[in-house]
Amino acid sequence: MNRLLLLIFLLLPTGTAAQQVQLEISHIVAGLPMQLRTASYTNAAGDTFNITLFRYYLSNFSLIAADGRKIALPPAYFLVSEDSAASKKMLLPPCPEGEYTQLSFMIGVDSVLNFSGPQNGALDPLYGMFWTWNSGYIMAKLEGTSPSSHLPNHMLQFHIGGYRAPHVTQRMITLTLPSPLLTGPRYKPRITLQADAMAWFNGPNQVNFRQLPGFMTPGTAADRIADNYQHMFSVKKIVNQ
Repeated sequence: MNRLLLLIFLLLPTGTAAQQVQLEISHIVAGLPMQLRTASYTNAAGDTFNITLFRYYLSNFSLIAADGRKIALPPAYFLVSEDSAASKKMLLPPCPEGEYTQLSFMIGVDSVLNFSGPQNGALDPLYGMFWTWNSGYIMAKLEGTSPSSHLPNHMLQFHIGGYRAPHVTQRMITLTLPSPLLTGPRYKPRITLQADAMAWFNGPNQVNFRQLPGFMTPGTAADRIADNYQHMFSVKKIVNQ
């Protein structure tokens, strides 16, 4: 078992599955299943590219009830990676029994942990999501290649981080559920999400790889990509049994 698979296994709470929500995520690119290294995609700027690495943090989960009450779940940090099927299945912390109509979460790591230096578990720097020179976390990372890139070997390297104003790249997402989510001892609730990586480049801030093949520091470009990928998630299914 590789380290990432072992980490996800250790993060899964036990004994309270009926009161917890299973979160499952699939990755696509412009409607097509994501295939690392082998599939070719084309962005809105006409650049063809492939993806070799796709990874991001999720944290700060909340469920919102039909009456508007927001239930913040206990702290949990998940590292989701396309090359690990286990990382795309998360058991969220226990939540009160009830009926919920929205799910909220952060893409990235909150500022408290960013200011606390390197952590362990999912936040261990060994996963390549921490800038030792900048003492802060990379919120999300996409790497690949494109003929349009002028970087060595036509690389694409988008490392999105930064947590000091004005460059703050954490993004809070709130998704409306297509049907109520029911939690409690009688249920085994599951939410299935889909994340479209093309949103990184085809959002309100369109990316042209000839001009911007990547960056690895905080700044305005990273902020704009974060503004794009905050729209990459959609809810595909709710199951309560």
